[in-house]
Amino acid sequence: MSVNINKIKFDDGYAKKYDKRIVIDRVYVSIQCPFLFSVLGNGFNKTIYENLKKNYPQFVQRITEKKNGGKTGDFHFRIPVEVWEDGKLESNLQGEEIASISISFRQPHVARGYFNMNRLYMHEHGLNPYNSSYRDDNVLPISIREDKNNTLLKEYSRLFINRIDEYKREYNYYLKELFGIDIEKLKRDLDRVEMTYDKLIEVSVQSAEVCVEWLNCESLQFNYITEARRNNYLKVYGDLTQTEYYTSPKKGNKVQFKRYQKGAGINRHEFTWHSELSRQWIVEDIRYLPLSIFEGVNESYAHFGFDFETMRPLKLSGESVLQDYADWWRLPLDYVKTVLYGKSYVLKFDRNSKGVRERLKSKGLIVPLEKELGGKRGLWRWSDTVQKIRLSLQGCYVCPVCNSVMRYDETKHRHVCEHCGRVDDHSIWQLGDDQLEEEYGNNSQQ
Repeated sequence: MSVNINKIKFDDGYAKKYDKRIVIDRVYVSIQCPFLFSVLGNGFNKTIYENLKKNYPQFVQRITEKKNGGKTGDFHFRIPVEVWEDGKLESNLQGEEIASISISFRQPHVARGYFNMNRLYMHEHGLNPYNSSYRDDNVLPISIREDKNNTLLKEYSRLFINRIDEYKREYNYYLKELFGIDIEKLKRDLDRVEMTYDKLIEVSVQSAEVCVEWLNCESLQFNYITEARRNNYLKVYGDLTQTEYYTSPKKGNKVQFKRYQKGAGINRHEFTWHSELSRQWIVEDIRYLPLSIFEGVNESYAHFGFDFETMRPLKLSGESVLQDYADWWRLPLDYVKTVLYGKSYVLKFDRNSKGVRERLKSKGLIVPLEKELGGKRGLWRWSDTVQKIRLSLQGCYVCPVCNSVMRYDETKHRHVCEHCGRVDDHSIWQLGDDQLEEEYGNNSQQ
């Protein structure tokens, strides 16, 4: 059944149950000094290449890129310029990469840059993604919200401009250190004394991912997008994100749109802007960048037939949320109730339930119970992923009677609506037995 979001009436205050934020994700840029094209030509410095390959083999890579309808490959010196850990980059590359630069050995040494704005934001603000998020270094914690002044988007814009400036400094540094090219000296020889190196170096955005993240929302709440794009979308199964790619209704369009569940309670709508379109909306002026990104998001939604201003997630009942997980895991709804809200923690299977065990195991929902917790052959527990999802869903279980958020009672394994009194009892869903639970409780307290 197709859903027209514009015809749905929401009660007052519904908007308070969800939130949204706009963030920049991954960005790819080109870096060059235009006047070097006429000064250096198109030669390949084999001596420098062989020297760097001998001394820094981990940084010398062959990179293939599309050009004039085909593919070309050339050797680059690729090095991270910002990582999670502090210290000298050349000797400390154990952390996740935040930004990198890749300089071609072929003259005039055009470079490519890549940086991840989510990692950059978390690194700048001292957020450890493995403590503050879903053990994912490419999504902000759900607790970080946008305000009426667009403070979050403005901070992303500031960090973006700073990274562009850093690329100019880094490119100037590596040209001199690796290839012996001193832009400051060349500009004097070319009578361009009035221009500083950062004015001579151009950084141009080639593609950028900009995401609208809908908070306290699940994938099912945006199924009307799937219905509207039924004739031109591709759904990818096999993981919890259940990514959907929406192809453009127009040929030659430079906007790509995909939607997926980035974490429990975070439904991400990701737009990728390519070529001149990315440069149109990702401008290098801090005064206009936040507004330009917002306009780009508006136009991107409109291109696919949606109005960003009026868009909102559909309401869900508690069972609707569970049905969404049932679809992801390809499990019956009763199984999902057992996984997320059932009574048992320690699990034991017999011949009759062997098939259930294999299905849960194949989805990564159960793991063998550890020996220090009383584990032995045949005993299982819910995985850490299940535990995190249980916690994350606390604010998403909505009463089907009055639309209030229901409170989960961990001791009685049930959801209770404190507004109208409705109770959803999950204690009937159990694998294992009470004796196993008691033994586990005693072991965990020792």
